[in-house]
Amino acid sequence: MAEWQRILNTTIHQYIKDVEDNIMRNRKILAMLQDRGRVTFNNSGDLMDWKVKYKKSPLRTITDGDTLTFSKVNRYKTAQLDWRGYAVTDALGKFEKLKNQGTAEGIIKLASDIVNSMVFEIEDSFGDEIYGDGNAAGNTGRIHGLESWFGTSGASPHGFVGLPSDTYAGLLTNLGNYGGSWSKDASSNTAWPDGTGDTEYSFWSPLIVDYTDTAWTLPSGVSGYTWANTCTQAIRYAITKSHKNKSKRGMLDMIILESEMYRLVLEQQAVKERLTVVRGDKKGGLYALGFEDSVNIDGVDITSEYGIPDGVGYGLNVDELELRSLQSQLFVPEVPDFDLASYTERFSIDFFGNMRCNPRYQAKFVSLT
Repeated sequence: MAEWQRILNTTIHQYIKDVEDNIMRNRKILAMLQDRGRVTFNNSGDLMDWKVKYKKSPLRTITDGDTLTFSKVNRYKTAQLDWRGYAVTDALGKFEKLKNQGTAEGIIKLASDIVNSMVFEIEDSFGDEIYGDGNAAGNTGRIHGLESWFGTSGASPHGFVGLPSDTYAGLLTNLGNYGGSWSKDASSNTAWPDGTGDTEYSFWSPLIVDYTDTAWTLPSGVSGYTWANTCTQAIRYAITKSHKNKSKRGMLDMIILESEMYRLVLEQQAVKERLTVVRGDKKGGLYALGFEDSVNIDGVDITSEYGIPDGVGYGLNVDELELRSLQSQLFVPEVPDFDLASYTERFSIDFFGNMRCNPRYQAKFVSLT
């Protein structure tokens, strides 16, 4: 029994270590996070606590003879999230083990089949959690996926976008909730995200693009404000308006769509639109990571993935996302133990951690109008 346990324990641990990279590479968001170094390990603390710069000291003009005034500026808000956990479990009964004991290899083969199944289930399920809402009722144990900060109170009266209305990491995403103001763009008479304003007005507000809004300009002879008719404008709008600082790090890295929305993008660019579209860049992005089912529009990778809600897409700035683990790797197998009451060998693989984000740099495509 001791020898079998020793072989089993070392085999499972080595197996999980070997396949974890494959799990990451098989999901586009996870692969991008890993490639950018945005998956971190051995985190600690009773919760995640980080500071968000939301306000700037105003720039003042000085003329000869002016006297400067000095006052303290509180530039930061505190964001906090708790940790979340998942486990996949199975059991090997003693009766099964006895029937499988012809050779040591036979026992390991049966155990490996259990572990194989558990790993497949983690790979199949955990990737879907990236799109979930950790704030929603009944989701208190799930990580804070993308939907955790994209709540809205409806369409903006100025067109094109939705009004952010959510609570993420203890901070409200609503425009102007923490002060500041925003000026309309004189040329188009529209408001945020056009025009200019104070940093605190939208420091925690994501860009929610309403692709069914009647403000879009339809091509000649086309009727109906649908994704098929507005997707090119909506994508370019998101790419342009979500660029929140002067460096490349402030740009969207990828737009990931529900599969039918992605198909319609491909149809439109192939038939109706004249876009600069290439099959990725071998030096970087999704194509370089092995995902050839993507196109690049205006420097941003466009693709799709299973698990995204119908009629929804996301524009992601990967540098402003982080998947955090409390352990030395994402998925950790516990040492199988024998339960005397049920005469079974019990297996588990677990994850403890969460995902954090700055919503200001992320975008969502949704129908609101």
